[in-house]
Amino acid sequence: MKLYLITLLTAICCYSAAAQENAAPIQRNIRFDFIKGDSTRISLNEEFNLIEDSCSLIYRYAHVSMQNKIFTGPFMDVSRANPKQLITQGTYSAEGLKEGAFIINYLNGSLQAKGNFKNGLFDGRWEVLYDTGKPFITFEANGTDIKIIDVWDNKGVKTVNNGNGTYTVDMGYMYWKGKLLNGRPEGKWKSKKSADDTDLTAEVYKNGVFQKGVTPFAEYTDKARLALISPNIFLFVTTERFQISSVPCNGTKRKKIVNADYKGGITSFSQHIGDLVSEYLKSVDLSSYDDQLTLEGEINEMGGIVKLRSHNPFNNNLSQGLINKLRMLPNLEPATADGKPVKQNFTITFQFHNGIYSFSYRFLPIQQ
Repeated sequence: MKLYLITLLTAICCYSAAAQENAAPIQRNIRFDFIKGDSTRISLNEEFNLIEDSCSLIYRYAHVSMQNKIFTGPFMDVSRANPKQLITQGTYSAEGLKEGAFIINYLNGSLQAKGNFKNGLFDGRWEVLYDTGKPFITFEANGTDIKIIDVWDNKGVKTVNNGNGTYTVDMGYMYWKGKLLNGRPEGKWKSKKSADDTDLTAEVYKNGVFQKGVTPFAEYTDKARLALISPNIFLFVTTERFQISSVPCNGTKRKKIVNADYKGGITSFSQHIGDLVSEYLKSVDLSSYDDQLTLEGEINEMGGIVKLRSHNPFNNNLSQGLINKLRMLPNLEPATADGKPVKQNFTITFQFHNGIYSFSYRFLPIQQ
């Protein structure tokens, strides 16, 4: 067996730890074990990224064209701890496209899906399960034409029945949400950032046909950006990018952070702030104020807004009056780290000038 080594120098990335900014790069040794010809064994982590062999959870046995960076022919992913436990099995064409029948399991060995690909695209009927064995989604595909049949949430509640209902497509960093009619999008669909529900794009459909889309910057009619099935619905496709894990072997994995949010949406939450502070400021003579006031607070693990205080008060009475009103704000959905509620700091800044005021607020980064 010959070894193929990939040696990289990757800089440590951090959000706010200034002490690490000048840290020495970490040397990574990612190994391809070539068994015979282009047949190789690749070490992968739970996200199907390339990783050092000593920390791998998955072995991929496949044929690799290093020149073109593609997989060709049959392949198999198995558990490193139990080589008899199959995770993925399928075939790539000579061009590196998924072709034919695939079996896809979770790392715990339970079935995720069985189905066919053609020229790298879903083909025919697919039934996808949660790792608990409960049904997740059923769809039919013919090339790029996809029809959603049934969808269940992770609690077993059916959200789309026979192609009709509300549907969300999780793309990782963002998601799409809208109505389905006979398995295809209908009316207005919106995409938003997963981290804070910031609006990204809106698209309009009629009888399943794309009409137009709008971004914060422009309108488009060339083609839809919506994908009814996320290309990353199955993690094994991550390996096709030959991407090295961002976390070194035995390193600390960064947590998945989701900012605090309001059930009614950020626009509605801003309206709540505006209503409360305007009620108070109507009774205050603002003509003499020409300054900025920042209030700091915390959103606790239950979504409550607590510990409001003045950061740079130029009038203690004004600050306290605003704090008293803001304490009446409704609870938010708390921030989460890897799905667990955590505290998050936030600020509200008021700008006063010639008797007129404005405000802005932001959720501060969560330290990991």
